[in-house]
Amino acid sequence: MKTVLSLLLITFCTLSSLFAQEDSTKVIKEKYPYRFPIWGQKVMDRGIEFPKPAGISVSYIFNEMYLDISEFNMSIGGIPMDDILNEETLGFKKTRAFTNGTNLRADLFVLPFMNVYGLFSLNKGGTEVSLQPTFGGTTLPEFGSKVEFDAVTFGGGMTLHYAIQKYFISADINISSSKSALLDQNVGVVTSSYRLGRRFQFKNKTKLAFYIGAMYRNFINHTGNSGRITLGEALPGLEESYTNWYDGLSGPQKKIMDQVEQRIADRLEGKGYSSVGEIPIAYYIQKDLIQKWTFQFGGNYELNDRWMIRGEYGVSNYSKFLMTGVNYRFGL
Repeated sequence: MKTVLSLLLITFCTLSSLFAQEDSTKVIKEKYPYRFPIWGQKVMDRGIEFPKPAGISVSYIFNEMYLDISEFNMSIGGIPMDDILNEETLGFKKTRAFTNGTNLRADLFVLPFMNVYGLFSLNKGGTEVSLQPTFGGTTLPEFGSKVEFDAVTFGGGMTLHYAIQKYFISADINISSSKSALLDQNVGVVTSSYRLGRRFQFKNKTKLAFYIGAMYRNFINHTGNSGRITLGEALPGLEESYTNWYDGLSGPQKKIMDQVEQRIADRLEGKGYSSVGEIPIAYYIQKDLIQKWTFQFGGNYELNDRWMIRGEYGVSNYSKFLMTGVNYRFGL
């Protein structure tokens, strides 16, 4: 009996020693320090390197887009002129819209593969229009105008990411709304983009990524926009520009324009405007992007886990896009 008890005691001590050794060799998992993204701990446990979850970026953005004008109605001095001045008689040839300004963006990785963000922009822009009027079956020479404006833009969106070793893909969609003094309604735009790229890591722990992709943009409010402006705002230097244009017309063309001017003057009779530039115009315009897709390429350079510099350029036959900026990341 003593022998049996001795064997059991030796066995118990041996097993206890083994378990103790096993416990002492267990690896203590590092705890993920932030609330976001959800499942951040699982990402860390798998040994995946992940950026800090929250970020703020400041960027400069330039946009250029060419538009088709499919419908145009206007009144001058509160008098309808639709039968005289419309998209057919005015003959819109080229409409170029452009904006540039500062964009502020705040983002958060809610999930390891999903980033949500909000954006706010202050922009300066303009619209350049080339017209080739046709009255009485006669086509006249081209005539141009340029209107400049300030706009405020706000919106939000999300980006989906996936990476395989050094390669990554992403899909982004956002909706923005811009307000300017020239339009009664906000201009809504939906933008989606798709990117494929590769990441490089250097010995000093900085990282560089290059990517290519495509971006789609389109207006949301397809019913068009209305607005108000004076002739002086619509056509800066109107009298001089119009005089030069009118002087270049042939005799028959001048006669046609004289008839058009007289019809407009008859309707405005008694309004008492001190100058042509003060005459208010109310208009409705239906516009569409000529080219909705652009080819994109760009990259970002990570100085460390907090600071990143990014640039992107997009181009097509009828649009351009440029973005440069800096991003600061932090835990949350």
